[in-house]
Amino acid sequence: MPPILEARNIWVVYGDGTIANKGVSISIEKGEIHGLLGENGAGKTTLVKVLYGVVQPVSGEIYVEGSRVERLTPSKARSLGIFMVPQHSILVSTLTGYDNIKLSYPYEDLDDKLDNILSELNVLIELDKPVHELPRGMLKKIEVIRALISGAKLIILDEPTSVMSPIEVQELIRMLDSLANRGVSFIYISHRLDEVVEICDRITVLRDGSVVYTGEVGDVSEVYRKMFRSDLSYEKFRLVKEQFNIERVKIDGLLEMPKEGVHVILGVEGNGQDVLARRIVSKLGEYGFVGFVPGKIEEAIVPNMSLVDNLRFRVVDDDGLDYIKLTERIVERYEVITESIYKPISKLSGGNIQRFVVGRELELSDKYTVLEFPTRGLDMRSMKLIHRRVQEAVERGVSIIYFTEDIEEALEVGDLISIIYRGRLNGPYRVGDINIDKIKMLMSGIGW
Repeated sequence: MPPILEARNIWVVYGDGTIANKGVSISIEKGEIHGLLGENGAGKTTLVKVLYGVVQPVSGEIYVEGSRVERLTPSKARSLGIFMVPQHSILVSTLTGYDNIKLSYPYEDLDDKLDNILSELNVLIELDKPVHELPRGMLKKIEVIRALISGAKLIILDEPTSVMSPIEVQELIRMLDSLANRGVSFIYISHRLDEVVEICDRITVLRDGSVVYTGEVGDVSEVYRKMFRSDLSYEKFRLVKEQFNIERVKIDGLLEMPKEGVHVILGVEGNGQDVLARRIVSKLGEYGFVGFVPGKIEEAIVPNMSLVDNLRFRVVDDDGLDYIKLTERIVERYEVITESIYKPISKLSGGNIQRFVVGRELELSDKYTVLEFPTRGLDMRSMKLIHRRVQEAVERGVSIIYFTEDIEEALEVGDLISIIYRGRLNGPYRVGDINIDKIKMLMSGIGW
């Protein structure tokens, strides 16, 4: 039986000369969950855009169930059973789940098809509420169901669990397993290597636009080595102290701010982190400069300005600061790939922009920094780099509030952890005393 989808020797060259895919080949079997991995800028996004018909390669061939497809487009892809569920939901927020599905499949047999799929999968999905009232994990299920109703044979999932609680992640994994057993195939893009190991049958690893590995998954450390050509270090960067100096900053109650260390605010995105982060910044601003990386990184830059000028506008009192040297330091220490520090920051990839902004705020701070999801969307190597730089900032006396939705990251960087759910805080807990099962329940809204 031929693969459900096969791409052979795909080359993609963008208008500015960037070679995004270099002779990439990949095949997806029927009923397979195939992980697509690589660090930021490795070519994953370009490849799936090619497979879905959004980007046209300069050369290469695509086959669906053994038949070659000429000039694939999104509409042609869907007609062949290839669907994509992007990282950020494209459902109409004011419509119910049912109405969102009906937009894609406005036919009389919708109800019968929907009943059959839901009964086969034995999953609970609320279709009668506006989707903006539903948990993030439920939205992803609705998007998968919508693709199935329309005849999906292969579904491309881009970072599907990035805004899910641990319980929602496990529910989605069970759903995907059930569908794979029924013959539906998936391309699964994720930076969460533990999920990849748990759910994927095979993986393809991209590095610098080329395939460096296709085959069995292995364990997390093996997957990491295939991605980065180095070993995965589980070094714990937080300060190991029996007691912390605590400042109590009154922000809708008492938020404990360690003078030496990191207070992690842990919770799935969309639970009031943005509002809380800005209140913290506003309060701490009474004591001087506060480094701040917002959850939406585009709010932290001026796109048409150079890297140097994107540093300059954050400085109120320069006190003889050498902007050029500091920009060069940030580029070097945070591995920002750029042809010139005078290049508009918008010309950089998303990961490079993110590392630059995090570096700018940490390097300018001498007392307080608030980091709202600073590593979200970054590959593991970049995450580890930022964790090291956070620790170095702590060692020179910076206190840090660190927002994340990743439990492992919270345990790695945090000295204190509080859980946020629908605007409420539970904690803080010392990292050494924390109960992981309780944390997972609190993040899912249970036990409050």
